[in-house]
Amino acid sequence: MTKRLSMEFQLTTFFNTLKVYKPFLIFLSLFITAYVIRMLTIPFPPDIMSDEKFYVTAARSIISTGHDTNFEHPPLGKYLIGLGILIFGDNSFGWRFIGALLGSTIPPLVYLIGKEVYNENVGLLSGLFLLIDPLTYVMSCIAMLDIYLAFFVTCAFLAFVYQRYYMSAVLFGLACSVKFSAVFSICGVIAYLLYIRKWELIQWFVIIPFLTFLIISLPIMLIEGIGKWLGSTLYYLSWHWNLPIDEYTEMLASRPEGWLFNIKPFTFRKHLYKRIANANPYLYPLTLPASIYVVYMVSKNRVEHIELLPVLWFATQYGLFFLLPRTRQFIFYLLPSVPAILLLTAWGILAVLEILKNRYSRLNNAARQ
Repeated sequence: MTKRLSMEFQLTTFFNTLKVYKPFLIFLSLFITAYVIRMLTIPFPPDIMSDEKFYVTAARSIISTGHDTNFEHPPLGKYLIGLGILIFGDNSFGWRFIGALLGSTIPPLVYLIGKEVYNENVGLLSGLFLLIDPLTYVMSCIAMLDIYLAFFVTCAFLAFVYQRYYMSAVLFGLACSVKFSAVFSICGVIAYLLYIRKWELIQWFVIIPFLTFLIISLPIMLIEGIGKWLGSTLYYLSWHWNLPIDEYTEMLASRPEGWLFNIKPFTFRKHLYKRIANANPYLYPLTLPASIYVVYMVSKNRVEHIELLPVLWFATQYGLFFLLPRTRQFIFYLLPSVPAILLLTAWGILAVLEILKNRYSRLNNAARQ
């Protein structure tokens, strides 16, 4: 009898411990799975792919001379590509390692966001969706800037959800130091702060990201000269606003309204070690009705206000591309919106299943009576 009680006590202790560490175990499992998948593939192809030539070349130049040869974007992403080169050498693994590493953290980070904003099941399902997401996977295995942008934007929203507002603002500044389009996500946070009437925080999501951006850009400013750096930055802001079209961009470009439906994927490499930036046309469009339903539930006070945050993340980071006057854009610009898209999709799927389950229970109870 004593032996059986002892065994039951040990089992109870084990399961209680497992319950306490469950989020950590899920986080670790999602990260390791994503990491292994990426590490097996990033060395291939061994040569430069498509737009990698701009960013790997810039990273090499920063390492050797301190000069950034790619002023189209801020320097942080190129610093990180250069860090991989310094650690692993000037080869395909070195170019892509840091991006693959940070990309591997996005599924578990989104799990934590979903767990906090919605519930454990939404967090887990959205994390699993990201494990099989083709756009996140492909962009994690290419030495371009978009995976760094998606990583810092996701981290910034995670910090915001856990009410680490100043840390969130710094992370948004780091995202802006990769690509200027991170400003779209800051607009989402500001919209949320306006909605919940936390006026006093809004200024910090303007000031802190701007200061962070200046600090990250400081080494380039000092080497290039502030005047040249400022002139180049202003010129390329205009360049992003009105992207010039040539035969290459015309062939690969697509409009934002087609991104959720995988209209015109972006081909980085066609043949051996094929790499194509694809959206998931089966899951991504589900975020549209899910977003509408979240807004409805928030307006009726049936859910917490924080549940609106992924909607604003999606609506600004994706939706503001529709306002750019440039006529050609690319499907991989959707990447920093994908965590919000899959959070909302997971929430919507589980909400529908819950409705169906409740309806079935009511019908079943009525039939018994």
